[in-house]
Amino acid sequence: MKRNKLIFFLFLTVLNIFFVRVFELEVSCNQVLTIHTFLFFLFFFTNALQHKLAQKKPQQPIISLSINFFRIILCVIFLFLTFLQTKHTSKSYIYNFFFVYFSIHFYVVFLRLKHKNK
Repeated sequence: MKRNKLIFFLFLTVLNIFFVRVFELEVSCNQVLTIHTFLFFLFFFTNALQHKLAQKKPQQPIISLSINFFRIILCVIFLFLTFLQTKHTSKSYIYNFFFVYFSIHFYVVFLRLKHKNK
């Protein structure tokens, strides 16, 4: 399952760079790679934390909710720091960030439901 996630992250990165180039969005490839790197490590570490917590106790909804809340807070901090570093952060950057975030989030939920149904 980890290999599928890695392939998805790589596919999403290439697809995102492709759309940025084709539609000439106001987002550089460096910014796209920064977004993807941050989200990759965010989801990797929070999934590892969630897995570790699930082993200690039975799976509880509060664990998933708190992990997702933690992800949201870290994303807001990331975007806030990006705003502080650059004077002109475009709307395209923000839309791109949330598109990637929700794509990854939906994929993780899809994998979890697929794994649960087995």
